[in-house]
Amino acid sequence: MDDKNLNTDRFEQTVYVDGMHCASCEVLIEKKLLKLDGIDAADASLARGEVRIVKKFAEKITPAHLNQIFLGLGYRFSNAPIRRDYQPLIGRNSAGSLTFNTRRLKQISRSLLLALGLLFAFFIAENFQFGRFVSINDASSLGAFFFLGLVAGISSCAALIGGVLLSLTKHWHEQYIDVTSTSKRATPHALFHVGRLVSFFFLGGILGLVGDAITFNSTSLYVTLVMIISVLMLLVGLQLLNVSWAARLMPRLPKFITRAAARDGRGQSKLMPLSAGALTFFLPCGFTLIAQGVALASGNFLYGSLIMLYFAFGTLPTLLVISISGLKFTSKPHLTAKFSTVAGILILFFSFYNMNGQLNVLGLPSLSDMAFAAKTPDMATLSAPTTLDDSIQLISIVARDFNYLPAGPTTITAGVPTKLVVDDQGAVGCSTFLSARGLFDGFVALKRGQNIIDLGTPKAGTYKITCSMGMVSPVVIKVQ
Repeated sequence: MDDKNLNTDRFEQTVYVDGMHCASCEVLIEKKLLKLDGIDAADASLARGEVRIVKKFAEKITPAHLNQIFLGLGYRFSNAPIRRDYQPLIGRNSAGSLTFNTRRLKQISRSLLLALGLLFAFFIAENFQFGRFVSINDASSLGAFFFLGLVAGISSCAALIGGVLLSLTKHWHEQYIDVTSTSKRATPHALFHVGRLVSFFFLGGILGLVGDAITFNSTSLYVTLVMIISVLMLLVGLQLLNVSWAARLMPRLPKFITRAAARDGRGQSKLMPLSAGALTFFLPCGFTLIAQGVALASGNFLYGSLIMLYFAFGTLPTLLVISISGLKFTSKPHLTAKFSTVAGILILFFSFYNMNGQLNVLGLPSLSDMAFAAKTPDMATLSAPTTLDDSIQLISIVARDFNYLPAGPTTITAGVPTKLVVDDQGAVGCSTFLSARGLFDGFVALKRGQNIIDLGTPKAGTYKITCSMGMVSPVVIKVQ
């Protein structure tokens, strides 16, 4: 295509390209072109199979030159439109019969099976309840907190922290997509993990120093934070699956900013992954809350710091696996497309999983209600009888492993003094922090044995007793 003269010193050229798989390919081509002398702008389009180049010189950039620049990345450039044999997943042939694109079907099936396999492994680890093998208190060794972190990394915490890291991997991949050095591409991942370790050490010390003077126990704050993160994760997951309207809701930066980022060494962007890692200290993972509670009770800066640092080191292996996998699967354009599909499915699941839990914390209808309605809840027996004043009505439940089980009636009378009796027979992880929005504020840290919580005189309504993250299947209490 002939150059179009935009003004006295700027020229536009359109070159056609084959081999783009996803939006990341557009970013890669644009960034590599913007590094060439005399290139003012580049706009690659996956839909049109072309890249428009604005340059300061009239001479054409030849496809042969571009093919040399992008050697090994799987792109092919041409001056003429390249016929792409694109077929939809499901179509119709000349006879009107339905046909399937077997090649695309195989690609999608492989990615889907891999994603489902990872989710299956997640649920296996979750249901095995490794937390039952860890008993933590203020006399526990630092090694016990490291093991607690290992358990957290393969439990419900992975749905939140791991989902956040997986979402950030997409952003960092696009930011460093034109970098060939693995060590440089790994820079934001390393900064994220360093920021996490440093914040857990420092903020753990602050907890130990101030003791009971502060507490992280605001249900509304946690729910708002997790909901915002989950919605952002949802949009990132849809973007990875090439849903166009999701891309419009989270637009890319203007061209002049991406050009500057490509040429300035990205130094100014290092603060973001550091900050993101540091802020994970405040995400309400049940295991994190356990470690924070012991650090808070330690009354010592150094011991509080070491408790949280050892815990953070325990979560590190799982997070490193996510980082290394992200770097490996985004190293080549064809692998990036597979990574986008698998990561998109995982992120969508984790975002819905987290949001469903927060609906439970808020006491609102959720998918957990269908599971609850599908079976008759098991009834548990209290390990020791509790006798209170006859004028007080009781709600009795047992906390065991990762479950809350009713041990008495779940329908009570409104306006009558009520107490909740929770018999902790070995609660683990998130279930050690009780939440029942509307019945009491914040979270209640359970201690082994019987815990008696004064509910005052509850108003009529339906309430859910669940854990701090809403991951434990709730016990539904009806007040009428």
